[in-house]
Amino acid sequence: MHNTADETAAIEVAPLRRASREDVRRARSRILMEETISLLMETMPAYGLILNEERQVLAVNDRLLTAFGIHDATALVGKRPGEAINCIHADEGVGGCGTGKHCAGCGAVMAILQSQQQGHSATREFRITMDVDRSASLDLEVTATPMHVGGMKLTVFSMRDISAEKRRDVLERVFFHDIINTAGGIHGLAEVLARGDLLTPEQDREYRLWMVNLAQQLVEEVTYQQELVSAEKGDFRPTLSALSVPELLRETQALYANHDIASGRSLVLGAVPECHIVSDRAILRRILGNMVKNALEAAKAGEVVTISAETGSDTITLCVHNPGVIPLDTQLQIFQRSFSTKADAGRGIGTYSIKLFGERYLGGKVGFCSREPDGTIFSISLPRELPSRS
Repeated sequence: MHNTADETAAIEVAPLRRASREDVRRARSRILMEETISLLMETMPAYGLILNEERQVLAVNDRLLTAFGIHDATALVGKRPGEAINCIHADEGVGGCGTGKHCAGCGAVMAILQSQQQGHSATREFRITMDVDRSASLDLEVTATPMHVGGMKLTVFSMRDISAEKRRDVLERVFFHDIINTAGGIHGLAEVLARGDLLTPEQDREYRLWMVNLAQQLVEEVTYQQELVSAEKGDFRPTLSALSVPELLRETQALYANHDIASGRSLVLGAVPECHIVSDRAILRRILGNMVKNALEAAKAGEVVTISAETGSDTITLCVHNPGVIPLDTQLQIFQRSFSTKADAGRGIGTYSIKLFGERYLGGKVGFCSREPDGTIFSISLPRELPSRS
C-alpha cells in the first residue's frame, strides 16, 4: 500500500530540524580537538559515530568506514545515521532519516531519542536494508549514549553487527523445526510398517508412498537451507529453463489445495494467460509456495485465496490474493529477515527469502498491496527471459 506525499509528510517520528552546515562544521572541528573522543572512537569495538543534538554525524570511526566501503569520512558529515549507511528508507520522510513511516519501528531512531530524552544509554536492535543493494540486510545492535562536550549535547552512537547471530538463530529455528516435523512423520510411518500390523495392500502402498514423499521433502528442506545460506553470501546461481506459467500455477494450486494449512479455506486459480518464462523452476516454485502458504495462514475459515498471473510487454507477474488486510505496523516490517507475525520466534524467513531470491537472483520485483476493501496481494514481476550469469 503506497502512502501519498501528504500522508508521509504528516508522520514525524523524530524532530525534523537540522543544524546548518556551518554549525555542523564548527561542532566537528571542536570535537576533533578532543583527544578523549578520538581515543573513544578508535578503541570502540563496533561501528561508531558521534552525533549532534539534531542526530547528524560529526565524526565516525575507521571500523565503520571499512565495513561500509566508505573512503572519505567527510562525505558523511551532516548526514543522519540511516543516510550515512544508505538505508532504503532514509529519504522517504520530509526530514530524511528518522521522519519516514518506516522509522516508527526503527530501533536506531528509538535508541537515540530515548538516550536524548532520558539522559542515559539506550540499546536496541534494528534491521536495515541498504540502498546500494536492496536485498542486502544487516541486523544491528545499537547503543546511544549521551555526552556533553563544551556545552554541546552529543550522542555516542555505536552499531554492532549481529547479522551472523541472527542468521544462525533464524536458520537453526526454521531448519530444525521443519526437519524434526518431517523426520517425525517418517519415523511414525516406519514404526507402523516395522510392527507388521495387518495392512491392506492399498494401505501398504499408501504408507510407503507417504514415506517416499516425506523423504523427498526432507531432502528439499535441507537443500533449501543450503541454497538460502549460499544466496545470502552471494554465491547462489540459478538454473534457468523455459517454464509454462499455467502449469507452474496449476502445480502450486494442486500442491496446497488439500494441504493441512488450507483446512477450511479454498485455494483457486484466477486469470492465468498462456505464456512461458525463462527462470529457475525450483526457486520460483518455492517463492510461489511461500506466498501461497502466507496467504492461507492469513485467511479466515471459509475465505478464498486466489493465484493468478498477468502479462506485460516484457514481464510476467505472479499474484496471490487473500481477503484480509495486514496491519500497518506489520506492513512496515515485511521482507525483513526474522520478522514474523507468528508466535514462534525466527519463523519469519518466508517473505525475506521471497525478496532475496526473487530480486537478487531472478531479476524480479517483489511487492505487496494491502488495503480495504481489496484485501492483500503479494506479487512478483519477473522478466520473461533472465540472462545466464557467467
